[in-house]
Amino acid sequence: MGVALLASRVAVTAGTIQELRELPIDNRMSIALRDADGREVPLPPGAQRMLLATLAAVAEQGEVTIGRVPEELTSTVAADLLGVSRPTVLKWSREGRIDSFKVGSHTRFRREDVLAFRAARERERRRAFDELRSLDAEGDFEFFVD
Repeated sequence: MGVALLASRVAVTAGTIQELRELPIDNRMSIALRDADGREVPLPPGAQRMLLATLAAVAEQGEVTIGRVPEELTSTVAADLLGVSRPTVLKWSREGRIDSFKVGSHTRFRREDVLAFRAARERERRRAFDELRSLDAEGDFEFFVD
């Protein structure tokens, strides 16, 4: 696999991405390390899930960012995680679409709330896309032309 460590970053080559795309990555798989004597050293389940998700993300998108997200998020960080502008996330907060709390005059968000909101938005996007695809397949609309 072609990877290079660049000051806390790992550069992944196009060849590595292609190799990952050819792998049947499944969250039911397990990952183990081998020590210098060839003995298998199992990884904790959480580490395995993280690595499998990382491999799947690189295969799908060609890149992945790994970092620890703090428990309490600013509106700017919440907006970045949601892929929207800061004013949009603050508007959603005022409308009650996403939970928030105040620290002085500043709006803050709990990490779990933001990640759950992001997952719900992704499920809704996927449902809407699948609905459009089914309408197209039924011939009711010509959205997707091959």
